[in-house]
Amino acid sequence: MEDQCRVLAAAVETLDDVFYVYDADGKLAYWNARLNELFGLTDGELSGMDPTEFFVADDREAVEAAIEDVFESGQTSVEARAETTEGVVTFELSGRLLTGDDGTVQGFSGVGRDITDRREREWHLERQNERLTEFADLLAHDLRTPLAVTSGHLELAAEELSPERIDAARDGLQRLESIIEDMRTATREGTLATDEQAVDIADVATMAWAYVETDGALLEPPPSILLEADPERLLRLFENIFANAVTHGPVRDERASDEEGGGDTTEITVHVVPTPDGFAIEDDGRGIAPDERERVFEPGASRAADGTGFGLYIVRAIAEAHGWTVRATAGEHGGARFEFDIDADTAC
Repeated sequence: MEDQCRVLAAAVETLDDVFYVYDADGKLAYWNARLNELFGLTDGELSGMDPTEFFVADDREAVEAAIEDVFESGQTSVEARAETTEGVVTFELSGRLLTGDDGTVQGFSGVGRDITDRREREWHLERQNERLTEFADLLAHDLRTPLAVTSGHLELAAEELSPERIDAARDGLQRLESIIEDMRTATREGTLATDEQAVDIADVATMAWAYVETDGALLEPPPSILLEADPERLLRLFENIFANAVTHGPVRDERASDEEGGGDTTEITVHVVPTPDGFAIEDDGRGIAPDERERVFEPGASRAADGTGFGLYIVRAIAEAHGWTVRATAGEHGGARFEFDIDADTAC
């Protein structure tokens, strides 16, 4: 029995979490060395401390309520912040009542887990959703007027153009209207990825390419890459990446004179490739300068005079909504490359 107690004590000391035991009076009676490390206190200083003494003033009331709860209901859980040797840490604190064989209350034990990084990620995601909602409202407002004007001119031109061209134009306007409503609805729900299912990237990429004005650009036949994703959101992601490549990828020949048409542009080829961590989309165009690779994901960042600068911002938002990361880098073919790293449990 003594050996088992030593093994148990040694195991508790290996925890990254704080382990604690409070007596029936709510005073600290036992703890592991992690508590000493985080608060820089000796065993003598820790012994008999009240739970609330560890936490910032604003969170002490919640800790007191949790202590009352554990003595009344037998268990509790609460979050609280503390000034530690590693900075301000947000703890997720648990508590379970300890009783003797005769039912006598002896105190409670629990674990304090550092959830600072998790809460920070959640905070940033919340801020991102707020920014995305603002952008969706701005997008809807700014596009309504040109959509109405375009629709009006389209109806006036209907008598002069072929029915096929009119139908194609109407389809384009309807799709744009759908995109606006889709973005507004998705952002107001607080998430972009709402209907994840098994998807083949080859199918999505091929469909997205058909929706983009390619201006002579080529898409290499994409390989089959299976993953879990929202098909509609993934389609939007590919559309925006392809549009970015077609708009910013071609290299202009500045040596040509204005009289010769202002210079020729080279056609580009776009590739979709699997990677060890997910997939990448790259082209053989002019690429993105190293000091611009992070900025291109910011809202309003556009190198085109008529661009909105939101295309890659939406790409990153969709990726993060799936739990992925995206980064811009140099492609194997000399142009821009966007690498998407996905969580292991999203791959099929």
